[in-house]
This record gives sequence, C-alpha cells and structure tokens, in this order.
Amino acid sequence: TLDSLVAQSWPRLEILIGDDFSTDGTPEIIHEYAARYENIRILEREENLGWLGNCNDLMKNALGEMMFFAFHDDVVAPDYVSLLVKALQDDPNAILAYSDLELVEPDGTKQFLKCEELSEVKSATMRGFLIARRRSDFHWWIPNRGLFRKKAFEIIGGIPKSQYGEFSADWTWMLDMSLLGSFVRVPQTLCFKRYQKSSLSINWNRTPEKYRGLARAGISEVMKSDLNPLGKHLICNYLRYRIFRSKLKSLLMGLLKGN
Repeated sequence: TLDSLVAQSWPRLEILIGDDFSTDGTPEIIHEYAARYENIRILEREENLGWLGNCNDLMKNALGEMMFFAFHDDVVAPDYVSLLVKALQDDPNAILAYSDLELVEPDGTKQFLKCEELSEVKSATMRGFLIARRRSDFHWWIPNRGLFRKKAFEIIGGIPKSQYGEFSADWTWMLDMSLLGSFVRVPQTLCFKRYQKSSLSINWNRTPEKYRGLARAGISEVMKSDLNPLGKHLICNYLRYRIFRSKLKSLLMGLLKGN
C-alpha cells in the first residue's frame, strides 16, 4: 500500500498515517518510510481509536483540499490520484470521483467490479435512494475507494457511528456523501482491493438488529442533511419500511422456531 502511494504521479500528495497505538512492527515500517519520503507525516496515538476514530482524526488533520482513504492491503495505480483529481476539477458540482476496482478474495479469486449507477444520477434524492436500497448486485461501497472534497468532511463532521458502533459505518458515510454532490466515475481499474481472511469487513457479526440500527442511523443522517423535504420523506420512509420488514421477518422466524 505504501509503495503504491509513494509512486503516485500527482506531485502534491500528503501521505498522512495514523499509527493507531500499534503493538506489532507497524511503527518501525512507517517511520522507515517517513525517513525516506518527506511527504509522509505520522500521527501517533496514545490509545487505540479504532478504524472509524482513526479515519475521522486523519481527515481532521489532513492539509489537502481533496482526500482519500488508503485502505490496508489496497494498492492504487500510479495515476490514481491524478486521474481522480482531474475528474473533480472538470466537474465543480461533483463531491467525489472514483474508479473501477479489482477485488481479490482470500482464496485468490479475482473479480473486476464497477459502480456505474451512481455516476449516472444527477439527483441527490435518487443517489441517496440507491444507496439506501443496498441492493446485493449494486456495489455502493466502491466509491468509498474514491477521492472526495474536504468540504464533505467539514459538512458531515466525519464518519458517523450507529448504535452498534463501527458496524458498516462506511454505508452511512456514503449515504451522507451522496446527498452533497454528484459522483464521477473514471472508467478505469485504478484500485486493487485484497481481502484477507482476517479483514474486518468480511468478519462483521452481521445480524438483523445491526442492520436495523444502521438504517436508523441513516434516517438520522438524512434528516440532518440539506436535502429537500420530499427527498427526505422518500429515503427515510423507505428505510423505515426496511426496519419494519426486518422486524416482521425476525418475529415470524421466532414463531416458526417456537412451533
């Protein structure tokens, strides 16, 4: 990941690393890189903030007017930043630019994924509704591997938690982002994501209760946004319907098990 960041063609890139109270060899690795590359800056924690707290603090301390998350195990192409910056510069109304993605599963299986739908929608309400639906064949999370304007962080205030903490909080973040401006897709594979068996996102304890908590967090974020009243009504009522349907399904399953 670090090798792909220091190889970026964009000349004005700050690489900000949060050493989240590491207990392994991470400090030695990142300090060795910082000694070699003057555009690397390290923030050392006195306690572990978790991935969400770490990301929020990094965004708070970043100096650039555009930002992206350099996820562990992910590699980005040398022109990743340059091409996404150009996409944002060419569209003043865009809040985020993203590319297509290669996903490598723990067993080595590769998939080439893209998210075309979000970049084709100009309406904030419809972008938010698409993310609210969380359709299984809709890769809403790919734009989270994109470049976004710092003003998004300043308006949203960071990645929000649900009542279940960090669980799938990137969904709420993307929902928030979708209401602020358009998404621009660069139709090239510039991000290479690799899942490990220990990757957090494939080891969530996924329960109906947690997804209902996530939907409630989404409703709260939409209601706080500047979206028009009709848009808020559409998205929030859909999320309320998802909560009701999930509760009804859990109730019916409980009754069936009781019989």
